Amino acid sequence: MESIAVLSVSAQEWNETKAMIQGISEMLSTLTNKPNKELLSPKEVCTELKFGRSTFERLKNNGVLKVIKLPNVKKIFVERVEMERYRRENLEN
Repeated sequence: MESIAVLSVSAQEWNETKAMIQGISEMLSTLTNKPNKELLSPKEVCTELKFGRSTFERLKNNGVLKVIKLPNVKKIFVERVEMERYRRENLEN
């Protein structure tokens, strides 16, 4: 059986909390939504750099392409700036 907790907070605390949650939501959208997407999935990186997942895994495991893992999220991501750094240093001649 589920428990229900009732909390009493002032209107000001509630409004501050709502504003904080909205700010976090907007930041997360900026990081993960196209076209301003700053965090890319491995699949998106492979598509952008035109190589397969096994190449991605090798680069990741060798520390050539740095990935990040967000707390409480099972997926890994690559920052757009990291992908562009790799492209500049390794693919552009």
